[in-house]
Amino acid sequence: LVKERPSHKEVLGFFKNVVTEQYTIRSKVKTAPVEINKEDSKVKMMEGFPLIEKRALSLDVPSATRLFKRLCKIMSHNKKASQDAERIIQALKNKEVDLLELFKQGDSNNKEYVNALAKKLKVKEDVLSFLAINSIKPVFEAYANELKDYVDQESWWRGYCPICGSEPLMAEFREEGARFLVCSSCGYDWRFNRLKCPFCENDNHEKLRYFYAEKEGKAYRVDVCEKCKRYIKTVDTNEVGEVIPPLEDVGTLHLDVLAQQEGYSREGAASGLKVNA
Repeated sequence: LVKERPSHKEVLGFFKNVVTEQYTIRSKVKTAPVEINKEDSKVKMMEGFPLIEKRALSLDVPSATRLFKRLCKIMSHNKKASQDAERIIQALKNKEVDLLELFKQGDSNNKEYVNALAKKLKVKEDVLSFLAINSIKPVFEAYANELKDYVDQESWWRGYCPICGSEPLMAEFREEGARFLVCSSCGYDWRFNRLKCPFCENDNHEKLRYFYAEKEGKAYRVDVCEKCKRYIKTVDTNEVGEVIPPLEDVGTLHLDVLAQQEGYSREGAASGLKVNA
């Protein structure tokens, strides 16, 4: 990706370190048993209810805390975020941050809580939110790995994750043009209609379109909906091979800029990264 997009070298290098730490910690995450009845799970799938509620899960706080501290250290080497990272590290030492509460509120997108804590610590809200969301992501990924066999793909053609109910981060085209959505929270991927908006379920092809950067071709594109004015980025794995969605997301920031300049929005991007068009 860095070779293909040298202008993204700095941000890709940063996210490479973030993703590496997440992968390292994920193998050590401890999950609590989740009791799911196979018959009940089938009913949930049919009626459109995800298998679990994230807020009801037991979080591996020690693992998330270790990752939070490692991400702070990575961020301390970033020119734009180093000052905030140092303040957060000091706040942890002074026991001014309740990480369990931050993890819960950050994931539930409680902006008031995160904003109040950011003001107290004198750091940017985006930085604090990014750290919280990305610190607990491996925990949800671990649960998704254990629960994936309960998903009935044939009865689930919805725009939100069948495991945790979160919105998709990106979409992928795979063999024979099949479209898959990748969860922004737990990383699970599921099949979805090729001509349908995952956010408002609009399937009127006249109000759905896509565009791409001519230099790259159609391997990377942006699917937009004229009804809800939202967009999702799509990568064709038949063209580029296997991908790591969080890195592909960062490696296509130029497409976010183009989409937002055209008036489309991307609410609640899971990476916590915002693009100012």
